[in-house]
Amino acid sequence: MPMNCAGYSLPKSLMPPNNNNLTSALSRQMQRLRLQVDRIDLKMLQLLQQRTKLSGQIGKMKRRHGAVIYVPERERELVARLTHLSKGQPSARAVAALWREILSSSRAAQGQAPIGLLRASAPLVLPASRACFGACDQFSPKKTWAELVKGLNTGALSLALLTGDDLVNALQTQQRRSEFFRRLTVAGDFSPVFDAKATLAQRIFIVTPRGNGAALKANRILILIECKSTLNAVKSLLRSMPNFSLHAEQLTRRATALVRLTLARPVDGIHTTSHLLSACKSAGIPVSILGIYPGTEDYGG
Repeated sequence: MPMNCAGYSLPKSLMPPNNNNLTSALSRQMQRLRLQVDRIDLKMLQLLQQRTKLSGQIGKMKRRHGAVIYVPERERELVARLTHLSKGQPSARAVAALWREILSSSRAAQGQAPIGLLRASAPLVLPASRACFGACDQFSPKKTWAELVKGLNTGALSLALLTGDDLVNALQTQQRRSEFFRRLTVAGDFSPVFDAKATLAQRIFIVTPRGNGAALKANRILILIECKSTLNAVKSLLRSMPNFSLHAEQLTRRATALVRLTLARPVDGIHTTSHLLSACKSAGIPVSILGIYPGTEDYGG
């Protein structure tokens, strides 16, 4: 019978386990599990390679027909569907993070041009953008709004990211406003600190070339109100739309103000736009619509 250090005998059942045997058994079990993980990793890589190849083919078709590469509605729907199907395994945050990088790689495979921003706002915009976009997205800071517009119009830039202040300053003249409404649209906004309650001045807006109309199932409408009494105009606007539960925020109190209307529930964007413009016209409020998009804090929205 084994003896302890004082010379007393210990029952075998009280003896400590053989650490060498235990370590060996754990090691073999870990090795089997790691081999399974390695096989899954290989399958995932092969599937990602297939996905990248298909994305490249889609990119060729888009360029041939002049279609835009960045389609935020499609990406939001994809991530939302996968998050629902995952049922929490992995978590919604993990799904969003994984597909952020997959979609970034996909856009790169399709040949997406760099993302533009104003150089002066880069310290605020870039850190938040890296969390919303992916490692494969390229950024191109420009000195002026005119350079950004030129890049968007020529296709040298895929989209632009502007702070609320940037956007208001860019739309101060009638010529700039007319150019914006003719060629560009706001496809979403997000907060640098991912705070849904962040003010418009703290938010970053995604500006893209004008696409095929308003987004479906949208609940955010970004408008520009051109009148001296903006607060009164917003109040009149809310009174003129009794069928919608709206929350209005505005960035400035100048003659031209950026205002975001948030609906209580997602509705058809095209129908809402038509109703809004009719209500504004009836109320005598000079309003222009900058963008209609879903209100989500995930990836550009």
